[in-house]
Amino acid sequence: KPFSVESLIAHIEKANQYLALLQENVYLRQTAPAPLTQSFIAESPKMRAIVQDVEQIAKTTSSVFISGETGTGKEVIAHLLHHQSARQNGPFIKVNCAAIPEALVESEFFGHEKGAFTGAIAKKPGRFELADRGTLFLDEITEIPIWLQAKLLRAIQEGEFYRVGGVKPVQTDIRFISASNRCLTEAVQEKILREDLYYRLNVVPLHLPPLRERQEDILPLAHHFLLKTAQESHVPAKKLSKSSEEVLLRYSWPGNVRELANIMERATVLGKERTIQPQDLHLP
Repeated sequence: KPFSVESLIAHIEKANQYLALLQENVYLRQTAPAPLTQSFIAESPKMRAIVQDVEQIAKTTSSVFISGETGTGKEVIAHLLHHQSARQNGPFIKVNCAAIPEALVESEFFGHEKGAFTGAIAKKPGRFELADRGTLFLDEITEIPIWLQAKLLRAIQEGEFYRVGGVKPVQTDIRFISASNRCLTEAVQEKILREDLYYRLNVVPLHLPPLRERQEDILPLAHHFLLKTAQESHVPAKKLSKSSEEVLLRYSWPGNVRELANIMERATVLGKERTIQPQDLHLP
């Protein structure tokens, strides 16, 4: 005393906000998900070797190229590399190079200044700028137009670039991870990928084997996807019958891990019993 009622109410509100933040902090610590390395499923010798390689590579800043068939988990490995690195608290920015229209790809990569072209009503940062002090994952790297690859190479080598319509260079500190389901050497021979860009991105290569070559991972992955789908759909988790497991092990998995995830989700949604039978899998 003396104090005003308004001042007292303001102090009480600040105290309540502070207590709420403390409680939220405790809750988030208790419910935080397990580190990615603990939740990553790798039972086969090939995948265990890759996880060991990832732990070693993540300590460096070298560019990494991840190859493998569609659906083998290239993006998951890219996330694993980021979260194991010193940049884990920085941004992880993904660019699907095949999904960007060619007319917009330069702006998406490097951003643009206000008035740089028709429709540029404000300055916009690109993916390179957003990934500063973090990791930039270039998925389907061979789909980048050949005319842009020289600018991309310079941005990677020099650590700077110009926004579209800009006159001042933008400095960045980025770790690059790229991926493709195509053979890079063939892409170079076909003049789809610049040879100098190939050498810059393919410093440390990682190849992910298809699911049919890592059978030890099939059933653990299947059980993981069944549990994940049940949690997301708020339904009881289902289990696989012995005959269903045998069917999964015999299947060739042309769509790899992504196909397995889709089939487990479909079996959870359409299966009428708690135990999934072979007919519930609807495999070709």
